[in-house]
Amino acid sequence: MIYKNFSLKQNKILQLLFVVFILLFSVQILSGCGSSNKAADSAKYESQSTTTAESEVAYDQDAGMGNAAINSGNIERKIIQNVNMAINVGDVEAVMDKIISLTSQNNGYIVNSSMYKQEDTYRASLTIKIPQEKLNNTVNTISDFGEITRNETYTEDVTEEYYDAQARLKVLEAKEVRLISLLDKAANIPDIVTIEKELGNVRGEIEVIKGRLQYLTNSTSYSTIDISLRQAMPGQLKAPQGTAGKAWQGLINSLNGLIDFGSDLVVFLVTVLPWLIVLALVYYLVRYIRNRRKNRSDS
Repeated sequence: MIYKNFSLKQNKILQLLFVVFILLFSVQILSGCGSSNKAADSAKYESQSTTTAESEVAYDQDAGMGNAAINSGNIERKIIQNVNMAINVGDVEAVMDKIISLTSQNNGYIVNSSMYKQEDTYRASLTIKIPQEKLNNTVNTISDFGEITRNETYTEDVTEEYYDAQARLKVLEAKEVRLISLLDKAANIPDIVTIEKELGNVRGEIEVIKGRLQYLTNSTSYSTIDISLRQAMPGQLKAPQGTAGKAWQGLINSLNGLIDFGSDLVVFLVTVLPWLIVLALVYYLVRYIRNRRKNRSDS
């Protein structure tokens, strides 16, 4: 009886071990399938990384070819040209109107303009944009509006930067297309999140490069002219141009100083004239009273 009970217990233990073995075997099979899926995903992203690396190599090659083309002179150069001018004029307002009209005639536009009075002098400042091919003619015309006291030209060659940005943009746009294709094929959430993050980074770089290209295009197509106008003081003598002007400059400065002194003297006399009249009246009144008293005492 004891032996029979022991045999029954042994059979139950064997059955339990068999069930546990089946469960472990099933878990192992499921784990193997998961590993296969992960391996497939890894292979896919390795392929994506390889493609991206190839794109970067292609970009480097394009940039190198671009530099070679720039050095050989086979492409249009991109040059930024800006001018800074200062002019003494007879009538600030009239010259401002001429510059605005000239800008419109040359298919340019006004960036900003202002006119103000500083002490006894009227001043104005303008910033205009002119098509680069019309820059020299515009500057020459403006120079005839008065006496040039400053005329500076600034030039910057951005050819390499411009074409390098274009090559970079092409590579990023191609990468964007590939990422969109991978996003459509993504089968699980982690893949979707990863691809969308990379796609956002790529699109951000594309927008930055497009903005820079737009700035470079505008800056190389239109030149900026900064103009400062100063109205010449009335009565000021000007030295003649050339060597004779240098010889007479000292005399002219002395005469200008004399004119300034005379002008200040007139202003001073006009200012104190009411007080002089009052003092003269008081003087004559006191003198009249003294003379009258003196006449009485003599009588």
